[in-house]
Amino acid sequence: MPVIVLLFTLAFSGVISASVVAPNDWRKVGEAELKVLWLRIYEAELFTPNGSFNTTAGPLMLRLNYKRNIAKEDLLKETKDQLKAFASDENIEAWALRLKQIWPEIKQGDQLSFLIDGAGQGHFFYNQSWIGSIPEMAFSHAFISIWLSDNSSYPSLAKKLRGEFNDATLR
Repeated sequence: MPVIVLLFTLAFSGVISASVVAPNDWRKVGEAELKVLWLRIYEAELFTPNGSFNTTAGPLMLRLNYKRNIAKEDLLKETKDQLKAFASDENIEAWALRLKQIWPEIKQGDQLSFLIDGAGQGHFFYNQSWIGSIPEMAFSHAFISIWLSDNSSYPSLAKKLRGEFNDATLR
């Protein structure tokens, strides 16, 4: 019996991966760069179907273009720390286990994207190829809030991504 469940799970995973495609015709809402001290970490871009931001419920896509190498464990630790403002410890631990399975090591020049589809489900892409999904709306909201919430660690980055400021406004 467990073999049947495993086969069903594998078949279902294949269906999801075949149907999840990162959109390439959406319009950019905003962009920002994360620097810590003098170190460039990534350039971020937010996309929606019409180029305007209304809600974290989706559909939307956050694209991070990395400017340095980041070990998977460091990425997971920072993500867990950032999620504390938006989710319970129990949820964070469960999501971190799934992210550990999905995320690769990040090298300078890599791109990691997070797509929230119209149903609120979250999908990850690495260098434009689908690498996994977490279909919980609560995860999608908490994760995207790291970048888009005024309560994030980088509120000016959030405003830029939401299209509320440009570089000249923040200087």
